[in-house]
Amino acid sequence: MPVGGVGSSLGRANSAAREALDAVRPAAARPGHGPRVFGALWPAPWRPGRATLVRGSVVIDSHAHLAMLEPAVRHEALARAHDAGVTMILVPATGREDLDAVADLAGEGDGRIVGAVGFHPHEASRCDAAWKRRVEGLLGSPGIVAVGEIGLDYHYDLSPREDQRRVLAWQLALARERGLPVVLHHREAWEDFLAALDAVPGVRGVAHSFTEGAAGVAAMVDRGLFIGISGMVTFQKGENIREAARAAPSGRLLVETDAPYLAPVPHRGKPNEPAFVRLVLEHVARTREIEAAALEAETDAAFARLFLGGR
Repeated sequence: MPVGGVGSSLGRANSAAREALDAVRPAAARPGHGPRVFGALWPAPWRPGRATLVRGSVVIDSHAHLAMLEPAVRHEALARAHDAGVTMILVPATGREDLDAVADLAGEGDGRIVGAVGFHPHEASRCDAAWKRRVEGLLGSPGIVAVGEIGLDYHYDLSPREDQRRVLAWQLALARERGLPVVLHHREAWEDFLAALDAVPGVRGVAHSFTEGAAGVAAMVDRGLFIGISGMVTFQKGENIREAARAAPSGRLLVETDAPYLAPVPHRGKPNEPAFVRLVLEHVARTREIEAAALEAETDAAFARLFLGGR
C-alpha cells in the first residue's frame, strides 16, 4: 500500500472505485453478476475450501486490498478479475480497520482469496497488546497464509519511527515463530529496514511493490525474500522498477496490483483492481524479454512455493 492514512484511505478508495465503475464495468453489469458468494463467481478447476493452486491456472494478483472496497464494488471487481483470468488473490490487512474483513474474505473465498494479517507501519502506533493478541489469533484462521502488510515507512511518519521499528520487530518474530511468510512494505527507511530483517534471520516473504532497483533486489534475495512488482513498472518514470523486474531471479518474482492504488498504464489515475494484474505481468514479461505465458508459469509457481507450501 502506498503512503497516506490507512483509515482515511478506506472512504477515498470506495468513493473513487464507485466513480470509476461505469468505465470498467462491462461484463459485471450484466444480469446475474450481482453480489454472490466468491465460490459462485469463480468455479472449477478450483478445489473448494483450500488455499491450493490448481495446475493450469493463470495469473495471480499477489497483493490487492480488497477489504478496503465496499461489498458491491468488490464483487464487481472479482467478476472482472475472473473474466481476465485472475485465479487467486492475496489480500493483506493494514490494521484495526480491516483485520477482521481480511480474515472473513480469506475464509469465504474457497481458496481463491488468501489473506495476510498484520499492522502496516502507518498504523504501528495503534498496535497495542490487545490488538497483538487479535493478530495472533487470526493467524490460525482459514485462508490466512502470511503476516502482513508490515514494514517501515518514513515518508510521512504517520506513526513514530520507534513504534514502527518495534511493531515490525514483533511481527517478524511472530512470523518466524509461526513458520509463516511476511508481506513487507518499505519506503525511505532502507538501512533500518535491512537492520530489522537481519535481526530476525530466516524469515521468508515478499518485498511488495518494490522500488529499490537491482542493488535492492540483490539485498532482498540475499536475505531469502521474493520481489513484488506493481503497476508502477508501466509508469514513464518507473525505470527503477523495471530495473528491479529485470534483476529479480527466476522463481523469486511476483506480480501484483496493490489495488485500489497504483493502477498501471493506461488506467493510471483511476482505481486499480485485480483484473489489471495481467497488464503488469505483460509489461514485466516485455521488460524481461520472455513470453507472458512463461512468466505466468514462473510467478504462479513462486507464489505457490512462498504462500501455499509449494502446492
